[in-house]
Amino acid sequence: MGLRAWWGAIWFRVSSFFIFPKELSIAVIGLQNSGKTTFTNLLGGKSFEADTIPTLGIQINRFSLGNSLLNVYDLAGQTRFQPLWERCFDKVDLIIYMIDLSDLSCLADAFSKLRQVIRLSNTDRIPLVIIGNKIDLIKDPIDPMAHGEATEKPQANFSLSKYIPDSMLTNYNFDDIETLKLDNSNLYRLKRIDILSKQIGIDVKNHILHVPSSTSDKEHISLNADIAIFTSSCKNGDYIDEITSWITQL
Repeated sequence: MGLRAWWGAIWFRVSSFFIFPKELSIAVIGLQNSGKTTFTNLLGGKSFEADTIPTLGIQINRFSLGNSLLNVYDLAGQTRFQPLWERCFDKVDLIIYMIDLSDLSCLADAFSKLRQVIRLSNTDRIPLVIIGNKIDLIKDPIDPMAHGEATEKPQANFSLSKYIPDSMLTNYNFDDIETLKLDNSNLYRLKRIDILSKQIGIDVKNHILHVPSSTSDKEHISLNADIAIFTSSCKNGDYIDEITSWITQL
């Protein structure tokens, strides 16, 4: 070993004592069966498991991701446990909200609860990752072009943050995006992030949450925190690396 290589090895060992990992606390929330525990396991480097035990209350996981030490609070999604979500908000650096895009019966409730979460966390500027999960369970139309859909793979994420340049949103116009009356025939369109953002009510380009109202006047909330929207399949591992990369940049 040459002198330079030897000195480099010594310097690496010495400097490693002074490089402390960044610690992040994360709350993973969403309705029951949205894939919270499965995603948490994948984040921790575990393999996909088809059957997981439903979380009751809070399950705390601790593991490393890159140069970050993560404390992940996997919170139960059943109605009786949902009040626990807000109690964790002042303890975390990031909220991950999981949605089962394949379950039509729960989507309206999932979107409504998500908007409540944004209301509660927006003032404190807590970053939020929204994951539309289980896209592998949504059947695509037999003839995409018959429905006016592009055949190429849609963009898998949008982000209201400093990590994604605005140039990626050049063709995004919230007002021009169709609002769907969701049913089994058009559920596949939620795989497109622009369509999903419209259904949720998030204008990712202008950083505004549009809250549905029974009156003609909608409520508009300016978004203060970084927000990213992804579609994913935890089963197939689709876009898990992209989500992980976003988290490690916090």
